Amino acid sequence: MSFSRDVKDELAGIYPRPRHCKIAELAGIMGIAGEEGDVISLQSENDILQRKFFTLLLKAFNIEKGLCPTASGSGRRSTYRMVLDDTKKVQDVKSAIRHPMLLSMECCRRSFLRGAFLAGGSISDPEKYYHFEIVCGNAEFAKTVQDVMNSLGFEAKTVKRKNTFVVYLKEGEQIVQILGEMGAGKSLMRLVNVRIVREFRGKINRRVNCETANLNRTAVTAVRQIEDILYIGEHLGFGKLAPPLRQMAEVRLQFPEASLKELGEAMDPVLGKSGVNHRLRKLSEIADKLREEKV
Repeated sequence: MSFSRDVKDELAGIYPRPRHCKIAELAGIMGIAGEEGDVISLQSENDILQRKFFTLLLKAFNIEKGLCPTASGSGRRSTYRMVLDDTKKVQDVKSAIRHPMLLSMECCRRSFLRGAFLAGGSISDPEKYYHFEIVCGNAEFAKTVQDVMNSLGFEAKTVKRKNTFVVYLKEGEQIVQILGEMGAGKSLMRLVNVRIVREFRGKINRRVNCETANLNRTAVTAVRQIEDILYIGEHLGFGKLAPPLRQMAEVRLQFPEASLKELGEAMDPVLGKSGVNHRLRKLSEIADKLREEKV
């Protein structure tokens, strides 16, 4: 399963408490995958999006009858239509998602982005490169998405791609932040871990070209130690480590380029090189044991 799919799975399970935020998220979905006329419909083969769409209608408007999924269109794409006898409810939904004050509050803007990403967004595999985008069907809605993102402190840009308009971010730190704004905490932590290892490896590779073989061995060892510590944090949790080992893990992550001597001086109380080496070796043994248990 792709990283982008994992993010959407996580976001699909988030339902804000305030009704106005539910409506804002619904507006984000409708702006990309929705169709309006005498009925309200959603065009998507994405089962995650279908469930979120119908659940938001139920929670925000108490609409539980008249939701008639019907497959139409070419290929694998299906249009899921909501047909209501009470046309007033249809108008209520339309009026709510078009309300001029809909995105006036920050919480609603975050919900709106969550809906827009579920409907038309994707994130690249962070192991390869950093890219976040939301594909919109028209320039007006793309401008709204870009404005909402930038109002939250981002530097989003828009580019035309064939018949669509793509709002995107390419800077790793901003992608981490937007995952947080949308509420994808687990995906955020996964991305942060990848960034730490990837960026530290990049630093090491640049140094290897101009420094001695001894430094190269030290750097490779440091990368392995950090990978072991991150693995422990993900699969065991630092809270289950003995206090001396937990402190060692935290100091190693805080000072990824430090020597054993420098790491020891950062400990409280100060620790010698042999003591630092002993604790790091213990952490590596714990990580290896956890990996063996996963096999």
